[in-house]
Amino acid sequence: MNTTTTSIKGSALTTFIGGLAVLLIVLFLLVKLATTGYSSEVADMTPSAVETRIQPVGRLQMGDGTPVGEREGVQVFNKVCIQCHGADVNVAFAPKITHNAEWTARIAKGFDTLVNHAVNGFNGPDGGQMPARGGDTSLTDDEVARAVAYMANQSGGNFTAPAVQKGDAAASGASAPAGQGAAANGEAVFNKLCIACHAANSAFPNSPKITHNDDWAPRLAQGRATLVQHAIQGFKTMPARGGDANLSDADVEAAVVYMANQSGGKL
Repeated sequence: MNTTTTSIKGSALTTFIGGLAVLLIVLFLLVKLATTGYSSEVADMTPSAVETRIQPVGRLQMGDGTPVGEREGVQVFNKVCIQCHGADVNVAFAPKITHNAEWTARIAKGFDTLVNHAVNGFNGPDGGQMPARGGDTSLTDDEVARAVAYMANQSGGNFTAPAVQKGDAAASGASAPAGQGAAANGEAVFNKLCIACHAANSAFPNSPKITHNDDWAPRLAQGRATLVQHAIQGFKTMPARGGDANLSDADVEAAVVYMANQSGGKL
């Protein structure tokens, strides 16, 4: 009887140990499979090992996960252009996507002209003001062109957008982030970005217009720190950093001070 019990216990223990060993082997193989191709022994000279040694620490990607220079027109539109060109947005002089009648005269100017205006900015004879690159200095020329083609083609046009290039070739057209290598300049930031919504003759709703002291009075009463915080973090319909994530805090503050002091403030 004792011999039988001991045999049963021994068999159960053997089974348990064997099962545990199998489980550990399976886990090891799964980990090995999951990491295959991502790294190698650094002493090896295989292509995989060399790639592991020279791979960069990090890679810059846009907020939507797409590398710089590789965004399609619809991505740029949904991130930047939609603020003024959305089908149901009410910004004076900005043609709305799918509103063909508003695009007819613009499309007639040709793709190159439209892209030039979008890349470099444009002050229309009717008072409309388009900031360079829609206010997002991180956009490459090709990304801007794809956005123009997307909007125009959704509104009666038939343009061919630049093909998406991968890697360094795509990122080579990216402009330098604002504020790097230069002192903060409120007027320059205003003329390049803020003017789209805060110009003296802008029709953008609920945004205080520069030199319109009455628009600014209740905002100035909130104090400099609050105004700067709202401009950096965003407030109601005001996008963070005016929609340009590359603006430094110093540039944003300089722009706020410039607009406020042109409108009755003494910040």
